[in-house]
Amino acid sequence: MAVRKTESRIPAGLQPSDLGQALVAPDNRCCMVSFIHSPLVLNRENTYVVFVTDAALAGNISNYEWTFTENASPPSVQTTESGEITYIPQATGDLEVKVRLLDAGATEQASLTISQKIFELNEELETLIAAAKNAAGAVEGNIEVERELINDFNTYYQEVALQNAESGEGFKQFVFSMVYDGALQQPPAARKQRLADLAAAINDGAGDYATLATAGAGVCSIRLSSLAMIVPLGGAKWLPWQELPEDANQRAFADQQLRDDLGKLEEAKRIDLFNIVRFPKSNINFCGHLLEALRDKYFSGTNFSDVLSGMSGTRSHWIMRHYREGPVAHS
Repeated sequence: MAVRKTESRIPAGLQPSDLGQALVAPDNRCCMVSFIHSPLVLNRENTYVVFVTDAALAGNISNYEWTFTENASPPSVQTTESGEITYIPQATGDLEVKVRLLDAGATEQASLTISQKIFELNEELETLIAAAKNAAGAVEGNIEVERELINDFNTYYQEVALQNAESGEGFKQFVFSMVYDGALQQPPAARKQRLADLAAAINDGAGDYATLATAGAGVCSIRLSSLAMIVPLGGAKWLPWQELPEDANQRAFADQQLRDDLGKLEEAKRIDLFNIVRFPKSNINFCGHLLEALRDKYFSGTNFSDVLSGMSGTRSHWIMRHYREGPVAHS
């Protein structure tokens, strides 16, 4: 069977469109999700994932035939054993992505098609980059992060909203800083490998899921244990609130307990946590949920603009530490 566990369900409480640009089959048995929403950008890699949520259909799937057609050019046809593939657009214009879900005899069981546009790199950003390269201190790594954020993720972090609205741009600025920092600390290749390792732990039992999940995953480097205990998922928090001690020895023991609790979650929940952090759109959105929940926990009633500017930024640094490490108990 070619439908992996990680492509067998949409996270509880979410729709395919919460993960990225999505197309759902008329019979609702399967859907395709594009990491990046149209328009895509020329020569930048994108990932497509097919979910098969109907057990009967899933039992008949053996492989996937993908056809990428740009404008009037001859199509590129590829076959995969799992419902995931990456593609790099080669020309500006129109892109059609079609996937046929085939059984062992190569008979089509279902098909999905997404249409997208392909644009050039953001012109305004490229002008700024060209100017920066001529200035002292320009860093190539930062340039690639800026290209990724502006060309691929701009819509996603611009759309993140507070559960309880407030005035000012502090929240969006905070989210942007977390996206930027996550992309800077974990470049696309490393990010992709970490997600692949997590997927292998779920699908094949290759590696320990709970240990792999300790390190942040996805573009905003979200700790899966923090996601499970801080943000309500499918209407409830999946792990009890736990703060890690400041003392290194005590923290190692507490962190191991937290990993054990995460590893004991039912498989469907572990799959859902993975898929939330896997897709850039949901990763960025849940980064915002985490920041809001941590702000409400430790600095209730404080506007995010004050979180960033007040007390010389102490509040924002404390929230970031909880986000990256913990949460961590007050000393």
